[in-house]
Amino acid sequence: MFDGSSRALEIVRIVSRHEWSFLSQLLNRGDASETRLPLPSVLCNILTELGPVYVKLGQLLSTRPDLLGEDYIEALSQLQADVPAVPWEQLRPQLEQELGCSVDKAFSTFVDTPIAAGSVGQVYKATLPELGAVAVKVLRPGIAAQVEEDGRLLRKIAALAAATSLGSLYDFVGLADQVLEALVRELDFRIEASNTLRLQRSLEGSSFVPDGQIRLPHVVQQLSSRSVLVLEWIEGASILSPEAREALETGPGLVATTTALLGAFVEQYFVEGFFHADPHPGNLKVLADGRVILLDAGMVGLFDPRTRSNLLDLVLALINQDGARATDVLEQIAPPARGVKVDRQHLQRQLDQLIAKSFSKPLEELNFALFLAALLQLANRSGLRVPGTLGLFVKSVTNLEGVGNSLNPAFSFTGEMQPLVAQLLARAVMLPQERLMQFGLDLRNLTIDSPRQLSQLLRRFSSDELVFAIQLEGLEAVRSSLERLSQRISLAILVASLLLSATVMATLAQQPLLRDVSEGLFVGATLFGLWLIVSLLRSSRR
Repeated sequence: MFDGSSRALEIVRIVSRHEWSFLSQLLNRGDASETRLPLPSVLCNILTELGPVYVKLGQLLSTRPDLLGEDYIEALSQLQADVPAVPWEQLRPQLEQELGCSVDKAFSTFVDTPIAAGSVGQVYKATLPELGAVAVKVLRPGIAAQVEEDGRLLRKIAALAAATSLGSLYDFVGLADQVLEALVRELDFRIEASNTLRLQRSLEGSSFVPDGQIRLPHVVQQLSSRSVLVLEWIEGASILSPEAREALETGPGLVATTTALLGAFVEQYFVEGFFHADPHPGNLKVLADGRVILLDAGMVGLFDPRTRSNLLDLVLALINQDGARATDVLEQIAPPARGVKVDRQHLQRQLDQLIAKSFSKPLEELNFALFLAALLQLANRSGLRVPGTLGLFVKSVTNLEGVGNSLNPAFSFTGEMQPLVAQLLARAVMLPQERLMQFGLDLRNLTIDSPRQLSQLLRRFSSDELVFAIQLEGLEAVRSSLERLSQRISLAILVASLLLSATVMATLAQQPLLRDVSEGLFVGATLFGLWLIVSLLRSSRR
């Protein structure tokens, strides 16, 4: 049933030797009756033996708590390709071709023994006259051809798996595409350089990070290309090491560092929509003066504006323990696959139970990352298709929360995040006054909820999920009531818009004319609102 190439036969032999029945049956017969996964350690061994493409598959799966249990996530997150280093004699010609000159001319010194060898590239230490020590990452020769061949086979395996009983539960083809897209990005070091520069700009513009407290290595752009990446060499200690703790205690302080880290990432998640997805302790180095350096911008997450807004809404709903709103927003972020009908009432009941169980303990005891992972698992079981970027978000939060808890035992991700999110929300609706925060939040929710609820109504109507139970008697009265209701909803939105406009103008107005206009809007909105309330009270007495 499977490809007869030598690489395909090698894959079959490796899978069969480890007795993974599902994949072995799938490759030999084209279907599988046994659907269990091997033990986490065995799965890691299989993927490591299969090579870089499958190691990347495992690393991607480690970001999907909606698909796998905690033991698999933990094992796969440690997965690294076990590959020998490419000899310097084979790699040097490629490096010099990319540099456009000899290594001796480009660098003051160059140590030709790699300090790290991965599935995609090798890293060397060199020096430059103007920058001093630098890290030089060079693409492995032949890796692009290997990825292309393994990618073709992985797509075939995914297509076979999609036809099994598990295919209705898991998007195997989509996962394969994500793996290959991630690998193609990794094969172009210009993307990692661009990610590094973009994250650095985000940190420089952050209102939560003291100037220079957190940064990324400098990129030597004139020497970097598709196959070569040259970065500032960082001589720092891992953030959880005793040396790093001492530097932080004598420098900015442990509490200030955790607050700055969380603030930086909250802005990345909810403002920039572009975030470092793997801030594990090894990627957070501390210099002797207590500054933190964020390494490895190869794994990043990207949210479009709608997802970013919905994610902020979801987090607020969860913190406020609003199960109904959280259910609604979750369906927007992770819509069901075509043809799948979601039992929304059941989903909301399950979500209410999860929220009640998780928030029954004090905030400092709540593991927000585990809570999010359970939320994604619930979404997947309910028929929602969770996007991969949401898994990257949970991976990022998991690492960040772990670092925060290790540095500061009193650290509470949820508790620390609340005031930061409130500041972002105040900035977003342009209402800096604390007394108007709740008002701004209510108006923002109103302007978001109304279009979404209308969209949900139309979607259910078009998918035959909307059922009307109307008796023919009194049909005219029903029609009149609906007309009045729609008019009042429109007026309510108008009143809210007038109030919001007036508030913004009052906040920003520098000229008397604008202040007069804002006061007029307030008066008009107030009169409209009073009239609407009176009409509602009158109609309720009929």
